Order: sequence, then C-alpha cells, then structure tokens
Amino acid sequence: MAQIATSMLMESVKSNDSATVRCGLGAIANVAEDSGTHPILISANVMETVLHRLNHAETAIKREAIRAVSNLLSSTELHANFLRYDGLESLIQLQTASCEDCDCLAALSFSKLSFSISSLSDDGLRYVLTLIKSKETIARKYAATALRNLSASSEEKDAFFKLGIPGLMTEVLSDKEKDLDVLAAAALSSLSCSSRITDRFLDSGILHTVIRSISNATVELKSQIAAIFANLSEHLECRPIMISHAVVKAIDALSAVDHGDTLQDCARALANLSSAEKAQHAIYRQGGFKTLDTLSHSDCETCKRYVAIALQFMASSVEVQRSFFADDALSLYLDVSTSASLDYQRTAAASFSSMSQTEEGRLMMKKDGINAVLRLCSHADLHVRRNAVCAVANLAASPETRQNIAMEGGVEVIRFASAANSDVDFLRDATRAMSSLAVDTAIREVMVSQEIPKSLSKLAKSADSETQRFASLALCNLCVGTQTQKESIVKQGVLRVLLFILRYPDLEVERRASLAIAALSLGSNQNRLQIVGCGFVRSLLEATSYPDLKLRQFALLALNGLVLSTEPTTKHHIVAENGLSSLLSVLKSCKDDESTHACIYLLGSLAEDIEILKAIVDMDSFLPFVVQKLGAAGSIETKRSAAYFLALLSEYQECHRRLQEANALESAVALISLVDEECQYYGAFALALLAKNKSFQVPLAKMGGVRPLVSIMASKHSDARHWAALALLKLADNFNNHITIAEEGGISALLAIGNGE
Repeated sequence: MAQIATSMLMESVKSNDSATVRCGLGAIANVAEDSGTHPILISANVMETVLHRLNHAETAIKREAIRAVSNLLSSTELHANFLRYDGLESLIQLQTASCEDCDCLAALSFSKLSFSISSLSDDGLRYVLTLIKSKETIARKYAATALRNLSASSEEKDAFFKLGIPGLMTEVLSDKEKDLDVLAAAALSSLSCSSRITDRFLDSGILHTVIRSISNATVELKSQIAAIFANLSEHLECRPIMISHAVVKAIDALSAVDHGDTLQDCARALANLSSAEKAQHAIYRQGGFKTLDTLSHSDCETCKRYVAIALQFMASSVEVQRSFFADDALSLYLDVSTSASLDYQRTAAASFSSMSQTEEGRLMMKKDGINAVLRLCSHADLHVRRNAVCAVANLAASPETRQNIAMEGGVEVIRFASAANSDVDFLRDATRAMSSLAVDTAIREVMVSQEIPKSLSKLAKSADSETQRFASLALCNLCVGTQTQKESIVKQGVLRVLLFILRYPDLEVERRASLAIAALSLGSNQNRLQIVGCGFVRSLLEATSYPDLKLRQFALLALNGLVLSTEPTTKHHIVAENGLSSLLSVLKSCKDDESTHACIYLLGSLAEDIEILKAIVDMDSFLPFVVQKLGAAGSIETKRSAAYFLALLSEYQECHRRLQEANALESAVALISLVDEECQYYGAFALALLAKNKSFQVPLAKMGGVRPLVSIMASKHSDARHWAALALLKLADNFNNHITIAEEGGISALLAIGNGE
C-alpha cells in the first residue's frame, strides 16, 4: 500500500500542473518528516525527482522541494544519493530564489550535509556566508553549524581564509548571540589549526575579540576559546603576538572552569607557548606559573602531561629561575617530584637538572631541593634517574652545595645507585658528581670510608670514555688526602686499576692515573713499596717519553714521590728498570722548565744513594746537562734542584774530576752569587767540599768565589754562613789566595765569626 502511495506521489511531482507538483512535493516533505518512511522513499528514487524540482521557476515549488530535501537528509543513507545527483549544485542555486523560507531550509540542509562532506565549493561557501547573515535566527544557527562542521572536516582550508570566514566568525562571536557564539568559536577553533593562521590574521582583531568573549561566557564557549588558544599556540608565528596580547592571563581565567577539555587545552597552550625561550619570562610575569600550579591538580592525564612539559620548559630559563629564587617558587617542583604521575616525576628531575646549571638554581635547590634530587636518583624510571644524577653532578660542581649533598647522604646514594645501574649516561654523571665531591677535604674522608674508591675502580674500566675520564679524575682527587686515607685507598684495590688505565690509550685518563700515583706515593712508605711492587715504575718511565707535556710532568712527579721513600729498594728499582737512561733522554729532549725541574730533582733524590750516584757520574752526559740547565734562564726551583745535585756529588772526591770537566766549578760559584738562600746554601756547601781539593783552591778564587762567600758570611742565614766560612778557610790554605781574600774583606769576615758576631 505504501509503495502504491509513493508511486502516486512521484507521478504528481512529475505532473505539468504546478499546483499538483506543489501538492505532491508537500506531501513527500510531510511523509519524509518521519525517517521511518525513508527506506521506501529511497527505493522509489525520490531524491532524484525532488532535486529536479529545486530548479523550478516557481518559488512555492522550490520551497516544498527544499523542505522535502531537508527532511530526507535527516537520513545519512540519502546523502550519497543527494551528492550523486548533483544536489549541492541545485541547493546552491536556491540563493537566487529570494525566499526566506527557502534560505532557512537550505541552511538546515547544509547543516545536515556538513556531517558527511569534507569540502564545499567557493559558491557553496558564499551561500552559507549569506545564510549566516540572514534575519532569521534559526537560519543563522543552521549556517553556523554547517560552517563549524565544514571547517573541522575540510583538509584544505584556504577557501575559508580567501572568503574571509575567520573575520566573519569573529564578528558573530563579538555579537554574543546565544548559541551562535559557541558555533562561531568552534569554527575559529578548527580554522586555527591551519597554517594560514598567522600573526597577520591575529593582528586583524581576532585574538582581541576572542579574549573579550571570555567574560560571562558559558562553559561550552570557554571550552572552544581554550581550543582556539591551544591551536594557535601550535604555530610559531602566532606565539609572540599571543604573548603580547596577554593570552596567558586569559588562559588563567579559563583554567578556573571545571571542564576536562578546557583544562587540557589550557595546559596545551601553555606548553606550546613555554617552548619559546624568549617568551618564558613573560609567561611567568603574566601568571602562567600559577596557572600551571592550578592545572597540575587536574585528574586528566593528558592535561598533566602538558603541564609537565610546560614546567620543564619554564625551568630551563635563567630569567625564570631568578624569579623562582626571588619568589621562593620551588615548591611546585618539589610537589610534582613526589607525585604518583610518572610524567610529573620526569618533569621534576629534568627541571632540577636545568636549575642546577645556574647559580640561582643551585642556591634555590640548596635550601630544599637536594633531598628531592637524591631521592629521584634511585627511581625505577631510567629517564628520572638520568636527570636526577645529572642535577647532583651539577650541584656537586659548586663549592656552596657540596657539603649539603654530603649531609643529605648523597655519597651513599650515588654509590648505591652506581652499583645498581648499567646505563652509560647515568654512570657518566654519577662519576662526574663523585669527581667534584672528592675535591672537598671533609667529603673526601666520607667517600674513602664508604669505599667509593672501590666503586670508582670498576667505573674506571668502563667502555665509555667519558665515564672512564670522570672516574679517573675522581680517583685522582681522592688520592690527595691524609696518609691514612691514602693507605685505605690502596687497600681498596685501586693500584691494579690505576696501572691498567695508566696504559690505556686515552691521554686524559693516563694523566690522571699518573697524578693519582704521585699523590698516593707522597707521605706513605707503605704505599710506595706497594706501588713499586705492582710494577708501576716501568709504565711511569715509559710515560716520561710521551710527547704530551702534562703526562710527562705527572709521570716524573710520580717517580719523585716514589724515590722519597726511606727504603732504598724503590730507588734501586728505578735504576734496574733502566730509569737513568730514561731520565737522560728527558733531559736531552725536554724544553719546558717543569719537566727539567722534576727530572733534576729526581736525579738528586736518586743520588742520595752512593751506588746510584756513582752510576750517574759514570754516565758522562748527565753532568754537562745539569750544569747547562744551571746556566740557562730557568726557574729558581730548577736551579735549587741542580744545586742540590752538585752538592751531593761534591761530597765524593772521586767525582771532583768529572765536576771540573763539566765546568761545574763555575756553576758552584754562580750559585752562591744568586739571591736565593737555598741556592746559596747548596753552593756554599759544594764550595766548602770542593775547596778541600787543593787543585781547586786557586781556580775557585780566580773564578770569583771569594766575594760571594764573604757576602754570605755577612748574611743572617746561619747554615749558609757556616759552609761559606769553611769554604773560605779552605781557600785560605793556599798562600796564593791570601791577597784575594784580604782584598775582598775575608779576613774581617772570618774574625767576626770567630768573635761570635
């Protein structure tokens, strides 16, 4: 029966009689109000017939046709048929009808279709724009709905901007017409995703209107405005003008709404705006940080994630950190560090890492943040641990915060965390922290007692070069302690590791290993014997031949530390490893004064052993080089070391001939002429012993030795005066020197000493 009735209606629509057509279309429109009839109408292909009548000349027929179409479009199944039969073109042509009812129904049709189509021709958009300016509120609402949906679904939004739709939506929004303002804001929200939204469009007043619309806005409107801000903030070009328009304050007003999507978009906007380094301090001044504090209490995980991002960006700004410090605003980061949210914990750790890089940040964290950072070092999440230990390493680099780290148990925390972690980045910063902490004398004692050297011994063999470098530096710093600490370090098994890294092909590591050995050898005979027993001498001697200046100096320093032992075995071990030849090579090749000084000082220490002294003298090249260095323009320390070496040789008669051949007699005279008490002492000592040799007495006087000796006797340096007087007396044994001694005032000087003056 229904099919028969439908067929009759279709026939009436096809009639040539206008009244019949109008009535038939009206009947179809009435029937189509019930969507349950649509399947029957679809089977009868009603849509094609009705669309054909949209182009009818009579307005009344057009009105009924569009009413039928608008009712039929309530079923999305008919949208495809509508589009297949060029329904959009027919619908757009209705704008020529000059019929308010037709326009209203056309707007309704566009609003229904907008859920299915992703684009509309320019003519179609123009018609919708005309409809949105209609006098009928319902028509404007339908048109606005269509624009909202089309702007959201359309991938290509250029036409919207070309036709000025953003500006029109702004006008609608500014009119504050109920319901329409939400639809206009929704359209702007969708269009604000487009790259066509730039500062040029913002300057046209859109942003100002949007901000003004917040006051007295409904929850729905505020949600759309928050979306506009969030979408605009995605564009780099928009951020500066958004900041200049104080959008952050507007966002703060929106954040008071208890609406999930609104809060999420507020957080997204702040996260995007905070990513601009130049804008971060302005955001803080506009109250953005307080807004983030408010948003941080949201139950929405996505909102929390955006808040976390924004907080992390804010913490990276030096200017913002200064404001944090002035406002005592670290509490928010401390709160999020204890949150159950992993995003917040990661943000806290990353923010602490950023803050710890500046003086203000470190001072702020010194008060309340160190405990929080240390706690995060043992967190289950790797990202949290990495940033936390990085913060500790940065804090440890500052003398003002090292003690606080130690007092909060930082040494034990780092030791435990280092043992439990295998991540390269974590261990790199952990060793960096330990290398800085080891500089402090008080902390050094704690580190040694907690067996940090043992932990560092493992880290020093890391495959990561940076970890190895920091670990070797930490060991080097720890070795500069008291004798008890040094012996404890050796007991913790560091020597084998130091020997390993001393031979490692990394210059920085080799330098630090040799310097650590030098430190361990000073002040402890026990350590010296163990160092020699572990086979360090050969490696250190090899290091003296390296082209690197620092490594050569540190190796010589370590060797000097070893030969200071009261046990002669250390010195003999150096000689047994062909150490004298190595030292001679250094003397011949080195051009820096520090290496020369260290080498000659080492010779002097070795020469304290008579057997080694004879071996040195037997190597003809040594004496000429030492004498040459005495005459060169070197440091006073080098001259002192050379003077000591010559003084040792002058004690033995069998060395005198070699000294004369090397022109050492002139050097001895030159030494006592120097304005340095130590050089004068060694020079006077050497001359006193050399003057015992009768063959040297006249030559020494002719070399000008008498005058400086007389001058020394007039000085207050009692030890030098003793040897100067003895040298003068020995020179006086030779009759040929008497006149010279008398002319230089030597007799008066000797008499003064005799009289106890």
